[in-house]
Amino acid sequence: MKSPPFFGRFGIIQKYTPQPSASARNPRSPGCNSSQTKKTMKTTVIYHSADFDGIFCREIARKFLPGAELIGWNFGQPLIPFPTEGQVYLLDLPPDCFKLTSDLFPLRADGGYDNGYRLIWIDHHKSSIERHHSFYAGYRIDGVAACRIAWQWFTHKFSSNPLPSKQNFIDRQVTEPYAVRLAGEYDIWDKRDPNAELFQMGLRSRALDDAAWRHLLGTAEDPDDDKLVLDLLDAGESVQFYARDQNESIIKSAGFDLDFEGLHFLACNHAQYNSLLFTAGLKLEHDACLGFAWRGGKWTVSLYHAPGKEHHDLSRIAVKHGGGGHAGAAGFVCSELPFPLTARVVSR
Repeated sequence: MKSPPFFGRFGIIQKYTPQPSASARNPRSPGCNSSQTKKTMKTTVIYHSADFDGIFCREIARKFLPGAELIGWNFGQPLIPFPTEGQVYLLDLPPDCFKLTSDLFPLRADGGYDNGYRLIWIDHHKSSIERHHSFYAGYRIDGVAACRIAWQWFTHKFSSNPLPSKQNFIDRQVTEPYAVRLAGEYDIWDKRDPNAELFQMGLRSRALDDAAWRHLLGTAEDPDDDKLVLDLLDAGESVQFYARDQNESIIKSAGFDLDFEGLHFLACNHAQYNSLLFTAGLKLEHDACLGFAWRGGKWTVSLYHAPGKEHHDLSRIAVKHGGGGHAGAAGFVCSELPFPLTARVVSR
């Protein structure tokens, strides 16, 4: 039986799947009793807890894996011990989030892990895909949000139909709830649908209960068929108006120019920064944006594309400083900032 295909930046390639030991493959083989077989039925889902792409992944997993243990994680937090039993799904995160022990997860000569067959890895971060190649089963596409990938993985799980390619997602030739597409396209800065930003703002405006999530992950693919999505878009318009006014005030008073790693950044130190903070302060000379804040005893640094400067691969800068991400949005965590704070704060 062929392993699931791996989708990367270079098209479809047949992915290498680490093979379990004989006892793990065959419950009747020596060293595996019936109680051990039952234990392997446990399912654990590790998801990125810091943004709505990861949170949508969590809710998609809850829908398709009822009873699974759901564990949120964010960069800068203590590493997670790899679960000792059962299937493990890793959503919108790299395998680096695990605290791997040599007895549980021994490293092989080819760079994979002997327990890798228990891990299903679904992700879209360029730096992580390049670093870990195809050692794990799953579905990864650089340039498509993890929530959209996860939806296709679970809906195709028992289907003989091939998983969609990157171009299928770009051309919107996939079947998915409209809410999943909006959340996913916002996460990768796909601005073709202005509702993506409004929807993100609407999501931030209220807490969603289980019933709301069940509704969002229903079958509606058109916004006119989904009252909750429309309500969130309406709420998003109000939040967006307020946020733009606040962001303009912040960036004009606290934004400054910063030369870092060969690029000219518009930078800002603010506790609640995001990619939208910089819009009103951007000028033609800026290559990218840089937000940073002191959180949990460390600095969190985020890098974002500036419009028209998408050729800069910001993930390489983040990887150099111990982080990762996408070409257009990346970040890292550090104890000391790798750039001086002597730049003159300019008036905007």
